[in-house]
Amino acid sequence: MKKLSLPLVVLALLLVSCTHTSNTAQAQTQKKISQFNNAGACDFLIDKNGIYHAVFQETPDSGKPKFIYYTTSANKGATWSKPVTLSNDNTGNGAGYARILQDGSGRIYAIWKRYGSSERTLADVSLDGPGGGEVGTLFYKVWSAGAWSNAIQLNEMIASQESWFATVAPTGVVCVFWSQFDPEQVKLGHNVSWYNSDYVRAATLNGTTPSAYTDFTKPSPPKFANGYPEKADGVINLDGYIDKSGKPHLIFEEIDPADKAQKIKYFDGATQRYIYSYPTSGHANTFNNPPRLLVDEKGTDHVIFLPDPKTLESEQVWDINLATNKTNVLIAIQKQGITINGFQASKGPNGQMAAVVEAGGWGGNQEAYGMFYNNSAWKNIGLTNNAAKEKFFSKDFIGVGGYLTNVAMSTTYRSNFTTVAYDAAGRKSMLMTIAEHAVGNGGYSLENPFVTYMAIDR
Repeated sequence: MKKLSLPLVVLALLLVSCTHTSNTAQAQTQKKISQFNNAGACDFLIDKNGIYHAVFQETPDSGKPKFIYYTTSANKGATWSKPVTLSNDNTGNGAGYARILQDGSGRIYAIWKRYGSSERTLADVSLDGPGGGEVGTLFYKVWSAGAWSNAIQLNEMIASQESWFATVAPTGVVCVFWSQFDPEQVKLGHNVSWYNSDYVRAATLNGTTPSAYTDFTKPSPPKFANGYPEKADGVINLDGYIDKSGKPHLIFEEIDPADKAQKIKYFDGATQRYIYSYPTSGHANTFNNPPRLLVDEKGTDHVIFLPDPKTLESEQVWDINLATNKTNVLIAIQKQGITINGFQASKGPNGQMAAVVEAGGWGGNQEAYGMFYNNSAWKNIGLTNNAAKEKFFSKDFIGVGGYLTNVAMSTTYRSNFTTVAYDAAGRKSMLMTIAEHAVGNGGYSLENPFVTYMAIDR
């Protein structure tokens, strides 16, 4: 991949545009917000006025498209509005993990990647995830004055975008970054794959009028053999933020053309370097559990991710301080038969950070564990019913005593995905996609995932 650079026009654009709680109380504050028991990944925003906004994937029935739904709460999660679909454009195409953000003017943006096209309909994709493993088209809607706008297509190329993220710059502008295939090759009908999506582009959103996108990388067109590009240095699992000077800080994974290894690369706004390398083959899927770039109260960047367990004595979560290159092992499994099945991370105000994992064994509960950073210290909180009781990890997790142990709707369940949001005062709440074990016909059924809301801080 060509060296990342920050064009002056983009820099200018980004600068100017861009206590103890009873079990009864816990049960009362937990709210199911989805409707069809076919939910996927979710995202959560608490806006400047304290209004809650949630977006999540869900399909009304097996085999039907997975759409993005939206619901809101004006009373701190006590009640939620009936979910409405944002992404149903009558094409039959589903949508990937969505993000929801608020700009400095108070406008709310819901952004998602639609799968497929008019020629190739895709109702759902199993390996896309937050990292973006499936090609698609970026769309967004704007919530303003109590209503959603029409959907706006962000890039001019249908079915050419791969990995992407959105962030709010210090100026209050929403910025979207994505990777894609060479646009001229898309026009020629060549195969589109993340392995060759080495264009990195960015745009800012000003209500329903996005800026012209700008290339951060503009690689030379690939050479083709038998219809397929010869090189493989695409960008996947893209994440980052804009610093106070308007420079983007990015992490992403790419195939290193020299040794074909999949590596995590870090860009600090000026230079880039590799910070971790997965084995050349056979490593776990990172599309559904991508690394995340967070920044602490001192302005120091951290990459939080799941290293490959085959190279370690156990499954772990790492926090690499990118200023010192020191690795902090947040958790490590100490019990056979237990695996980490999910990982998510969220940014908080004033350098707060949240990392959540879902872990468990076959036939038992899959518990959710939260690790929360504030003022140079991490605190471990059990987020599901039995998390604080289990001794899976090298570090203990607190149950109650100022934090809620929650999600006790069923005796056996599997937490699948968790997203944490902070309010203006730094209090945390979460959405969790969870599936209950239902016994029938001599076996277990997990085909009923729903999204539930829960306050973490009280």
